[in-house]
Amino acid sequence: MRMLHKMLYAILSVIILTGLIACSATSKGLEFKYQNDKYVSSLITEEPPACPVTSFIVFSDPHIFSSELGIGGAALDEYLSEDRKLLRESTKILESLIEIIKKETADFVIIPGDLTKDGERVCHELCASFLSQIEASGKQVYVVPGNHDILNPKANSFSGDTTAPVPSITPDEFSEIYRAFGFKEALYRDAASLSYVVEPQAGLWLLALDACRYKENPGKDEAITDGAFSMETLAWVEQMLIEATQQRKAVMVMMHHGVAEHYKGQEKYFGEYIVDDYMEISQLFAAYNVRLVFTGHYHAQDITMTRFPGENNFLLDIETGSLVTYPCPYRIVKVTQGQKLIIRSGRVTAIEGYPTGFQDYAWNYSESGIVSIAARAIEDYGVKSDAAEKLAKQVGAAFLAHYTGDEILPAGQAAISSEGTGFMGWIVVFARKGLVKELWRDLSPPDNNVTIDLKTGQID
Repeated sequence: MRMLHKMLYAILSVIILTGLIACSATSKGLEFKYQNDKYVSSLITEEPPACPVTSFIVFSDPHIFSSELGIGGAALDEYLSEDRKLLRESTKILESLIEIIKKETADFVIIPGDLTKDGERVCHELCASFLSQIEASGKQVYVVPGNHDILNPKANSFSGDTTAPVPSITPDEFSEIYRAFGFKEALYRDAASLSYVVEPQAGLWLLALDACRYKENPGKDEAITDGAFSMETLAWVEQMLIEATQQRKAVMVMMHHGVAEHYKGQEKYFGEYIVDDYMEISQLFAAYNVRLVFTGHYHAQDITMTRFPGENNFLLDIETGSLVTYPCPYRIVKVTQGQKLIIRSGRVTAIEGYPTGFQDYAWNYSESGIVSIAARAIEDYGVKSDAAEKLAKQVGAAFLAHYTGDEILPAGQAAISSEGTGFMGWIVVFARKGLVKELWRDLSPPDNNVTIDLKTGQID
């Protein structure tokens, strides 16, 4: 079952036994304790090094789908009906973005995971060929894996009404296929994961971190969505942060899973989209003066700031939406001499076959997919089809608002209403209206275009 399908079932699950039972928050109980000896404490309380002037581009979750896996048929249609990604258009969308990237002034490009549909080798090889085009334009590319990319049991081809397994890839094969996109340039690599460190700009270290749990996929029916760092990788991460501090390097992080809630209750209901023990992980980053973490995974354009005790101690989780989900976004990020972080967001607005109207097509595709999935889920709980459709459209509006970012609920409009949906519709809304409301409630700062002082966290 695809990511959105899981989300919608979670939102709409109703358990009537002795009452309504809400989902309980998960707590993994992180055992790792970062170093606090006098030497390390003195290091991390020094004035942090300034981030060098730089500019770079971020796009995420391109989910490249090779036509070699199939171009039609009932099996592929069924697969696509359980999702809302523009998989058939994935290569065309990336081709259009590459042309945009070539024209932009930027030093490098980062991609926080989910490079392929489901980790098929043929899709990885195709994706790497596209990334080579970006590097040929003079911009270095850096990648990390996502939960779809390695040892994925859903690596399939489609023919008529049947599916057949095709080769996925191992962690070693990932680092070889994407050798030119971070692994070859790595100053350090973690022995326990595909994490590495590069210096894309003099004085700036990028920690490209891998929290995906693909090692647990063999023998399972679906790839694990959740993310967690092993104790070995956490120890390595801290050692890299100490090294950076000693060498007076500014540090930013790229990883697939989030390190902060992007709406209230996200960890409670959808913890698999935030790294396990995210509060402790974000505190570790912030303790060593990391201010910027670039993430993907949830397919939403959203930025969240977390503040910690201490003067000007904050962390930004800058989540970039999926390239194959409306609004098909990317980001241009700049750091100025005055330590201003400037984020501007763009969209792919035209692709082959859609020289105009692509954004409308993408919105309609995503909206119809979400509504269809939501309606089926709601009907499973005894809601009549016309009432289920009415509720599903409200759910779809909330998701699309969150995917787009800077969400604002129109004046006079309820986040979700059970009016005209009968008793079972009222039960569904009563059970999950709080979550739908939170999808509409945007946490600070703005999500798409914003300027932030890296020294204080002040939003300009």
